[in-house]
Amino acid sequence: MSGPMDGVRIVEMAVVLTGPLAVGMLVDQGADAIKIEPLDGGDSGRYVGVAAGGMSALFQVCNRGKRSIAVDCQTSEGRDLVLELIESADVFVQNMRPGVAERLGLGYEAMAVRNPELIYVSLSGFGPDGPYAHRRVYDSVIQAQSGMVANQTGLNDAAPKFLRQAAADKVSAYTACQAITAALYARSQGAGGQHITMAMLDACAAFMFVDSAGHEVALDNQQGHLPQSFSANQRAIACRDGHVVVSAVTDDEFHSMAEAFGVDSSDPLIATTAGRFENAEVSSQVFRAVHAAAAAMGLAEVVGALESRQVPFGVVADIEDVADDAQIRHNELFFEFEHPQMGRVRQHRPAARFGGTPAELRELSAPTLGQHTDEILTDLGNGDQIPHLRASNIIA
Repeated sequence: MSGPMDGVRIVEMAVVLTGPLAVGMLVDQGADAIKIEPLDGGDSGRYVGVAAGGMSALFQVCNRGKRSIAVDCQTSEGRDLVLELIESADVFVQNMRPGVAERLGLGYEAMAVRNPELIYVSLSGFGPDGPYAHRRVYDSVIQAQSGMVANQTGLNDAAPKFLRQAAADKVSAYTACQAITAALYARSQGAGGQHITMAMLDACAAFMFVDSAGHEVALDNQQGHLPQSFSANQRAIACRDGHVVVSAVTDDEFHSMAEAFGVDSSDPLIATTAGRFENAEVSSQVFRAVHAAAAAMGLAEVVGALESRQVPFGVVADIEDVADDAQIRHNELFFEFEHPQMGRVRQHRPAARFGGTPAELRELSAPTLGQHTDEILTDLGNGDQIPHLRASNIIA
């Protein structure tokens, strides 16, 4: 056994990020995934962002360990191949625009007839119906519509600020991945197959409402002076040669932080958390003094002072330095290998470590387009049809 999802088979018809990442995390945990791609170029995620040897870093991370079959699903023979594939599958994931799968003859009803135990997952931007369902969607669209952009935008910003990553796609992928495992658990308890629909908008709005919409959750609150999120006022502290972030939440942490920077916090008005809320200006004076003191200190000195006093802090790390971080290296999160197409690749292992069912990547590389077409069709018992299907441009 290799991972807790060993024995689970997934068929994926998804592109770029949300669907491929959701399935990719399950592959990292031991699932077998067959990725169905269109003949003309395959998943467009192959070409998004930084690439080497014609394959993007994004595609590698989201699709490592999957098997690729290139099929023209707009033909009846291509559709029939997909329906054959799902007969032995546990999960089918698609992120086509609402209605497209049904028009292809690959909707939930058609597949459930062939495999009643199938977990069928439909991912979309806004949902299967409603006033926005017809719209094309990318990550930035959902960042804007879900409140992520407004949450990132400060009072002094001249224009809305986007997260500099595909945050909406990734939040949606993690949400979908958890939903799939929940449905598989329910099936193991006798619930049978089912259709999961998930809108990126819903996943991201729910994500925001956990801690970024306090006034919209507690509708009868009397604290209009507070921001929507308790994290809204977080600022990095600048040292001579870097930045740190300090999260001094308890009374001990607050006063220890001040002590680390040589700042007096003995005023009884701010001795407690409640006092600091009630006397915000006095608290602000302490923080201003901390920032002023830090500007004259080196990063190593600040780290030592905070660590020795058990104050929660983190050094603001450039992304190119993360893999060499001392704790990351100790955790053995990253490893390097030689990819047959991309050359040298550094990537992360599955983040969660399972003591009883350890997950090991069976295949480190993402597949080339159609790399496993012949293998998959032969396993289906259709090996003798390969020459005809290829000559008819049904497969590649």
